[in-house]
Formats: sequence, C-alpha cells, structure tokens
Amino acid sequence: MDFFSLPPDELERRHEELKEALDELVERGEPEAALEAQRALVDFWMRKGHLDEGRRQLDRLLAAGNPPDNLRAAGLAGAGVLAFRQGDDETARRSFEESAELAQDDSVLASALGGLSRVALRAADAARTRELALQVLALAPDERAELSPRHMLAAAARAEGDYAGAEELYGESLELARRLGLRSIEAGELLNLGYVALHLGHAEQAAERFRQSLEIAGELDDDYLLPYAVLGAGTAAAIRGDYEESARLLGAAKAAFDRTGAAIDPGSSEEFETSVAQARRELGDRFDSAWSEGGTLSLDEAAERGMR
Repeated sequence: MDFFSLPPDELERRHEELKEALDELVERGEPEAALEAQRALVDFWMRKGHLDEGRRQLDRLLAAGNPPDNLRAAGLAGAGVLAFRQGDDETARRSFEESAELAQDDSVLASALGGLSRVALRAADAARTRELALQVLALAPDERAELSPRHMLAAAARAEGDYAGAEELYGESLELARRLGLRSIEAGELLNLGYVALHLGHAEQAAERFRQSLEIAGELDDDYLLPYAVLGAGTAAAIRGDYEESARLLGAAKAAFDRTGAAIDPGSSEEFETSVAQARRELGDRFDSAWSEGGTLSLDEAAERGMR
C-alpha cells in the first residue's frame, strides 16, 4: 500500500515520518504522489484533529510543481473539505468551485459538487443542497459512492422541517452503511436519526439512537466523530431530565471541537444550540459551573459519562 494511503491510525503513529515525506515532495516540486492520495490524507487530518496542519500541507502541495489539472482539482477538493470543517465557508466554496472547473473524471467532480452541497446546507439553502446532491448521486458508480449524496438528501429534508422524509432517507443511508460495513457512517446516521426522532416526538427512541452512536464512536476512537456523539449524549441526558449532566457533556463536546479548530456541521450545530439553550434555561445560575466542569473533561471521560 502507498504510504500516503495508510489508515489514519497508522499515519498517526508515523506522523513525523509523514511530515518529512511531504517536506521532501514539496522541496522537489513533485506533489503528485501526495495529491493522488489526498482523500486518505484529508481523512487522516480530519479524523485525528490536524485540520490546521492539513490545510497548510495541501496549500504547499498545490503550490509545488505543476500538477495536472485533475490532480490539482483533487487537491482543491480536499482543501475545501478541511476549510469547510473549520467553518471557513468562503474559502471552501472557492476551492470546490475551482475543483469542479478543473475536474476531468467523475469521482473528483463528485467530490467538488458534494462539497458545494455542504456549503449550501450551512447557508440554509436546502433546495441548492438537494440539487447538488442529486447531481452527485447521478455520478456515483457504486453504492459506496452513493452514501454521501444520499446523506445530503436527508440533510436537506431535515433542514426544511420534513422530519418524516428525513427519517426515511437517513434510514436508507444507515442500512447502506451497515451493508458496506462502514461503522463511522453508521454512527453518524444513528446520531442524525436520534435528532429526527426527537423532532417527531419519539424521545425514548432518540435516546437509544444517541446511545448506539456513542458506543460505536467510542469503539472507533475517532476524534472527528466522537465529539458529535458526545453532543448526542448531552441531548440524551436532557431527555432523562438531567440538565446538569447535559450541560457537562455539551461543554465537553464544544471544548473538543475548539481544541481542533473544528466548526460543528450544519444540522448538528442547530441541535447543539437548542440543547445548550434548554440546559441554560433549566439550570439558571447553575449552568455555568456545569458547563465549565464539562470543558475540563477529556473526550474519553465525556464518552464514558455519556454511556452511563
């Protein structure tokens, strides 16, 4: 296997070696090997909390040498993903648009259009999100490639308040993820289905989905996914009426996002704000101390509390 395409855990163990290899490619003006593996590298930087580093490295790789248009397009799509994860939506939009213009194969074009659908979702443009997701779905060569646009179709329905439609679409995405053995996506869709169940008035079902999501995220030890699952656990605590624990877990999740410079994704960000407002309203003067206590917890400690 190509070194740059190693799984995130292996790249984390060989992090210094990775940095040295990228330095060498940049110095030689030969970024092609890294740009060809940019999907794996972006996944590593995102899931291991190295967003700033990833953006710097991709900027250097894109400026080195003169990569072919399709490789440059792939790198720009990856740069857009990292910018979006940090809430830098304007930079993400520009990167995705340039990527779409340069793309010479369907997989790179799909990445660019998929990124633009996420930018549209954060801008509260559900119709544009759906339009772009359908374009990506039409490009998908197999079921695995269908996962992201199907997720975005569900997210668009949720953003419009069509919770029954969103539940059906997220459910289809969940079943597909399970069939393909993609446990991180399974955990993410369980989280989304938990929020949808809450909106539909099914509180116990929501709490169980949040628990399942947190269990999988904890097993995977995924620094990108786990803060989202802890957010869900904070909402589950509120369902139980334990608003102090809700504030602690929400505070722990927010601190984890802040440590990596990550912005909370659309959908989850609105649910987070609602849960924080509810805990603040219920706790009054006690909210700040519980929130501060949560901010001192590690992700593992917060996850352990969320599973109680």
